[in-house]
Amino acid sequence: MALNSINTNIAAYSAQGNIGKASNSAAASIARLSSGNRITKASDDVAALSIGTSLRTGVTTLKTALLNASQGSSLLQVADGALSQLSEILQRQKAIATQASSGSVGDAERGFLNQEFQALTNEINRIAGSTNFNGVKLINGGLGTTQNLVTLNATAAAFTNAAAGSAAGTFAASTNAVQAFNYLTGASAQGTAAGQFQFVDSANALLTNGAYSGVNTAISGAIQSVQVSNVTYGATTAGSADITITIGGVELSGRVQGGATNFVLTNGNTRVQFGTAALAFTDAAASEFTQQTLADSFRQVNVYRTSVVSGVDFEGTRLEGANGIVGTGIAMTRLTSSNAVISNFNYEGNLPNTANSSRLSVQINGTTFTATGVTDAQAGNKLVFQSDDSQAITIDLSGLDVAFTNIRQNVQERQQFVDALNAGFSRAGSGLDFQVGSTAADSLKVSISSANASSLFNGASLEVSSAASAGIAGAALDIAIGKVTSLRADVGALQSRFNFASANLESSIQNQDAARGTLLDTDVSAESTAYATAQVQLQAGIAVLAQANQLPQNLLKLIS
Repeated sequence: MALNSINTNIAAYSAQGNIGKASNSAAASIARLSSGNRITKASDDVAALSIGTSLRTGVTTLKTALLNASQGSSLLQVADGALSQLSEILQRQKAIATQASSGSVGDAERGFLNQEFQALTNEINRIAGSTNFNGVKLINGGLGTTQNLVTLNATAAAFTNAAAGSAAGTFAASTNAVQAFNYLTGASAQGTAAGQFQFVDSANALLTNGAYSGVNTAISGAIQSVQVSNVTYGATTAGSADITITIGGVELSGRVQGGATNFVLTNGNTRVQFGTAALAFTDAAASEFTQQTLADSFRQVNVYRTSVVSGVDFEGTRLEGANGIVGTGIAMTRLTSSNAVISNFNYEGNLPNTANSSRLSVQINGTTFTATGVTDAQAGNKLVFQSDDSQAITIDLSGLDVAFTNIRQNVQERQQFVDALNAGFSRAGSGLDFQVGSTAADSLKVSISSANASSLFNGASLEVSSAASAGIAGAALDIAIGKVTSLRADVGALQSRFNFASANLESSIQNQDAARGTLLDTDVSAESTAYATAQVQLQAGIAVLAQANQLPQNLLKLIS
């Protein structure tokens, strides 16, 4: 373009444009070189950003999975160490049993040997009960949780009133996975009348089926506190207040209008509808009375969870073959806890002046549960054990191969029955899942059977106070030593799997990170060259712009 205007300098504009481009290029190179990232903004390379981000997420996930695998291997090392000690104890017990069976040993000496034998049995139970990894007990049969929350009404309804095997008349059926009951009477507190409450959805309708899985798992047991605050006083419906009710450490709260006879409190997705007498917030005294009334209305109400006990196994006992019913298996619980430690079944005696009726007990989470009216013959019967606060466990013996005929009067049958219950429940446990890949499906399950004395001795109580009992103990100990060896083999196999999983993860992390780096990391060599080029272009542009700014001065010669 010809130079004929002092107001328009096209050459300078062109130089300025080139300077801007060179400046932007230099700035981009500086950003890439200083951050190490090839893509500093989405517009740099949208496709590479999408693929690279996906790879980065995968690498991060795999690194966490590698940590999981390491933790799983460490957990197994702890379990193997404990099992090694149990093996040593069992071998010592075997030596004691062998010595006690000798004819050269008298009753007094056998008594001393039995003292050590029983102390070692107690040590087996102590080690099995105390061996843990970050609070998770490893070899007592309760690895991980022993229960799965029932989320289907149809399944939960299988937890029915006591029938044959129990005369627990106050036991109320659980028709939902999470439900409130009056702990004194066992009656359901579900409903909207005063003193009742139920779990509801966003439309305040009673939850059904799988919706129960959304209820906060910490909500269980008694109501811990009721708090009325931020009261707006007013006559009848004009008043309102914030109400907070705490259950299991979970605070459910909401704004409630005066005069209401039921109200909904929430915590996240969990919604609970409470029934009450008409609420009054007319003045301070009325508000205090309302708070106390609410506390009194729910004082006898507990939240219970209906669950299935997984992993109960009666193999090798007189209860072998019992498999319960479809969907719920052998045992179900209704407890104020989301977990359970079930142990120490015991025969308490027959009911006075009552034929065909005995009483059994079991310890669950340190609380005694009792089944009364247990019949003499157990063949497909259902046992229902209850605590004083209406918690319960039901045991369905459907499928039992060998029937008991008289556990009340036949001491041997009675002991075999109790031993079988102890052995079967000592093996319960669903295991722990360790995610060792990018998805939940890529997981390894750690499930270690019980190694307590009841499980190792198949529910029997061994002793060596006589030559005969020492012989029996010796034979049982051979089996127990084999069980521990088998458990250690299982643990070793799992450790090998974790080791191979870790090696595979390390390879995957290396390769995927290399692919991510190609897409997202700065090529320092190429980028430094681009930066040098941009600097030269910028410097050249500035120099040329200075010359272009001088061009209009030549026009002054035409008017001078």
